[in-house]
Amino acid sequence: MRILCEADVERLIEPAAAVAAMRDAYRRHAVGAMPAPGRLDLGRSTPKGSVLLLAGHSDGASFAMKANMHVYPDPGSRQRLAASMMLLWDAVRCVPEAMIATTRFNNHRTAAGLAAAVDALAPARVRKLALFGAGKIAPAAIRYLLSVRGFKAIDIVGKGSARASALADALRQQSSFSGVDIRASLDAEACAADADVIVTLTTSDTPVFPGRVVRNGALVVLAGANRPSAREADDDLISRAMVFVDHRESCVQRAGDLCIPLQSGVLSPDRIAGEIGSLLQPATPARLDANAVTVFKSMGVIGQDIALAELVVSRAEESGVGIEFDPVTGHCEMLQAIQSSGSTDAVMAGAK
Repeated sequence: MRILCEADVERLIEPAAAVAAMRDAYRRHAVGAMPAPGRLDLGRSTPKGSVLLLAGHSDGASFAMKANMHVYPDPGSRQRLAASMMLLWDAVRCVPEAMIATTRFNNHRTAAGLAAAVDALAPARVRKLALFGAGKIAPAAIRYLLSVRGFKAIDIVGKGSARASALADALRQQSSFSGVDIRASLDAEACAADADVIVTLTTSDTPVFPGRVVRNGALVVLAGANRPSAREADDDLISRAMVFVDHRESCVQRAGDLCIPLQSGVLSPDRIAGEIGSLLQPATPARLDANAVTVFKSMGVIGQDIALAELVVSRAEESGVGIEFDPVTGHCEMLQAIQSSGSTDAVMAGAK
């Protein structure tokens, strides 16, 4: 069994390969090769915290179990600690293949999935990206989105100016963002009105921008607030949008952005055009209306975790990275040491 730490994972993931893995995951999910995961949510009140357990398989070859934990150690503070681990099994030989530290992995997985969707749904020529949310996934999201579209300007919209400004400053200091006009803003309406692509990564309970101002032909990616009672988009946007999802069942049941307007009648089921994986099938070319607003709602699918884990483990084996551990004999062998390049981490640290 290969054991991979956070630094190993950070160096083994390369954006283009990760985006390709997400395309593959969406396709495999859409044809039933990656069924919906088993899911268990456990919470506690003292200290406040929760753990989300996900389990799933792919093509009969891999089986994965992932645990995401969140804890608020200080009852008087909103500061949250988060950690994640995944166990990847060889489902044919019934042996554990890898144990992977997935706290940073999760950022790559989410960002790469959003980039794959933007690559499939956004106009080929775009100028401005508006990103709502300046949290832990935002730096990776911007990096990955720039890998699929040549944005010339990026507006980062946060609840307050401090975090969004810190992130914008940190990104501007990175050579990979040279030539891109990156700014922090508190004007949600102006940013939404001027954007070719809008991506939301917030925990908001209520819509974060007025949908009436979104221009025809724009793409809106809704990737946050994944609770039945919460929504990032209002009725004005949803009522005129062509909607794609990553997993129809979970989105219409657990995503407030869709289940609320479905219940009210603002959104009819036939206006959900389909799953992104179906759109990515070779025999199914995209048929998008350039005069309509396109919405992609992402809840995430376990296939994304499996596809990226398979990529990471394959690269680790090729390069001899990690720790090799025999769970039967207890034999442990340290392989090549790897140090994080710090590209994404440096941006995130600078934005704290």
